[in-house]
Amino acid sequence: MHVDAAPPITAQPCFATTEGIPSREKFDFWHDVVCRNLVDLDYQLVGKGTFDATFSGARLGTLNLSRIDASAHVASRSSTGIARNESESLVFNFVLSGWLMSEQDGRATRLDVGEGAFCDARRPYRLQSDAPFAIACLQVPRQIVESRISSLHRLSAYNLCQRSELGPLVFAYLSRLVERAPMLNGAVGAKVSQNFSDLLVSMLGEVAGANPLPLTEYRGLALMRIKDAVERHLGDRKLGPDTIAAELKLSPRYINQLLEAEETSLARYIWQRRIERSAEQLRDPALRGRTISLIALDNGFNDLSHFSKAFRQRYGMSPRAYRSDA
Repeated sequence: MHVDAAPPITAQPCFATTEGIPSREKFDFWHDVVCRNLVDLDYQLVGKGTFDATFSGARLGTLNLSRIDASAHVASRSSTGIARNESESLVFNFVLSGWLMSEQDGRATRLDVGEGAFCDARRPYRLQSDAPFAIACLQVPRQIVESRISSLHRLSAYNLCQRSELGPLVFAYLSRLVERAPMLNGAVGAKVSQNFSDLLVSMLGEVAGANPLPLTEYRGLALMRIKDAVERHLGDRKLGPDTIAAELKLSPRYINQLLEAEETSLARYIWQRRIERSAEQLRDPALRGRTISLIALDNGFNDLSHFSKAFRQRYGMSPRAYRSDA
């Protein structure tokens, strides 16, 4: 019997679709894709329609991230599947569209958009939807969480976002991370993986009624909330420190105190992220048809000369030369 020492993941980003696969072969194809990249599951069609699905996934540090878009079906982690391919991992599913029913250990919860739950891959579980849906899926080595959260088995198949103030933040972070994981490599990917793992464990600790977080962890979570808010509003040309402070109900002074540890201020951080995101888009082959001016405007710049000057200061060349080199 083969036992995975780590989640069954591919070193390179993976994409697969049932499009073009004969109808009678789709479930076999899909079983192979998910088994190789996630866990061994059995499938059953819901309704009289055809089954269609797409899978995109990537590894980020110790985490395995994927997005699944599928038509209505049932996915079961059975005793037979566990025997075929054991896994020491937790599988978190957060709903991006549609809805999903998650069941394990005699518990069942309905997950709507923005909500999530996890199942332990060592024991049978069941996922079902009678309508098309999309999920952000996160596979985490069990020991990362188990070493810090006691009685973990009590939390499977619970709606985490209804029981945690951190749940919506984890959802927002994961939704973006699933898209960007293939572009995060090396030390950056490892750091992001560690930060997100800490946030995930903090959410589970909150759900489990764990002891209050130390002050240093509260500060770290506040800083993550600040950065998440900045990412969501970068395209707003009116974005400034007062906007972020009002949304998060934190004083601008406190926000800047948190950012002092990174030798920056909120205003400088916003400017820095606008430049960095513009650079990311200039490198993206899919955006070759978009003009440099439009990219700058989309990322919150309203003065193109200031954008060009700031970009040159940051990267040592003009945006046009940067795009050509990329």
